[in-house]
Amino acid sequence: MLRDLIKHLRNTQCFVKYKEKVTEYNADALGLYLMFGLITSIVALIGELVILRTPNFWPVIGLALYFVICMILYKKHILTKVDHSTLYLYLTQIPVLILIIAMGTVLNPADKAITIMVAMIALPPFILDKPWRVLVYILLISAVFGIADANVKTGELLRHDMLHLLIYTCISIGTTMFVLENRIEIVEKSQMFLKDSEHDPLTGIYNRRGGEEKIKEFIAEGIGGLFLLLDIDDFKHVNDTYGHAMGDEILSAVSMALSSSFRSSDIIMRMGGDEFIVYAPGLVNYFFIDGKLQQLNEKMRSITCQQGRDNITVSIGAVINDGSYPDYESLFNEADSLLYEMKNSGKNGFRLQDRPYSEIASKNQKNQEAAAARAERDAASAAEEAKYKK
Repeated sequence: MLRDLIKHLRNTQCFVKYKEKVTEYNADALGLYLMFGLITSIVALIGELVILRTPNFWPVIGLALYFVICMILYKKHILTKVDHSTLYLYLTQIPVLILIIAMGTVLNPADKAITIMVAMIALPPFILDKPWRVLVYILLISAVFGIADANVKTGELLRHDMLHLLIYTCISIGTTMFVLENRIEIVEKSQMFLKDSEHDPLTGIYNRRGGEEKIKEFIAEGIGGLFLLLDIDDFKHVNDTYGHAMGDEILSAVSMALSSSFRSSDIIMRMGGDEFIVYAPGLVNYFFIDGKLQQLNEKMRSITCQQGRDNITVSIGAVINDGSYPDYESLFNEADSLLYEMKNSGKNGFRLQDRPYSEIASKNQKNQEAAAARAERDAASAAEEAKYKK
């Protein structure tokens, strides 16, 4: 049991590896805690006024107002800054605990402290943080209450509070560690499932679902960069000649070549089949990219099938997004047209363009208008020919 507790206290990898997910969990927990606190304080106020009929209900009113203010701030500001949700959880709990400690000591020196015992069990489990931090937090709460209680109470009443403080501190630590263990496991499993669902099982890089979503986020935020669409030349020949096992090896080798050619922060994904996409945010220098694509083509040509036969070649359509492209589809369509230009001109190379989207859209509109005019002329000619034959 002690060994498990020590193991839990040392479990900090989750909070480093999945920091973003942890903050999301704490943002949700903060909202739940504030709602729980508001409802509890309202119920307590009704109990003070209607059932107990005590004149000393001002602390409960203050507590209810505090939760109302925190809830308003949470909905207006905190939800947009979830990066600090763990800190907000601590900061919103501390004033509540201070008030509850005061209510059990200086405000009611002749009564047994009960509310703080319940709070010690109920509040810390809301926080998903490194276990040693939560443990220190619980011990600090116990220490502050113990000091305050010892300064205002004596005799049997003090002994009662100290005994129950010890018992509830142990219960709080045990309950919190149990909840933390389960929540950490949930975070780890959910992130592992997410990773599996977003990555291609064969190559280990992003699959279409995971990669497209991240590229669309960059484009939506106006973050320019290089968009690259790559297709392995004559991949069907590889599968037909050497078998699908060799085809899988080639796909893995191509993905490794792409991963080694770009940064870890760049999005590299397998579209499916033998097509790959790369989005490198911030990479917009034409001459640097031109040299990089030449090196990439050479690296791809060094990949061979069995016993050095049949060097692999690829065709690439690459677009430099200056931030003007409005969506993923427009970038993909332009790269796709460049790719097929390369395919039709002999394969084994790349096409690169850096024109802004306004020029591309204008060109496409003119092409569409020209195609429509040709279609109209062809239809008129066909109609005239049919009339002549009659």
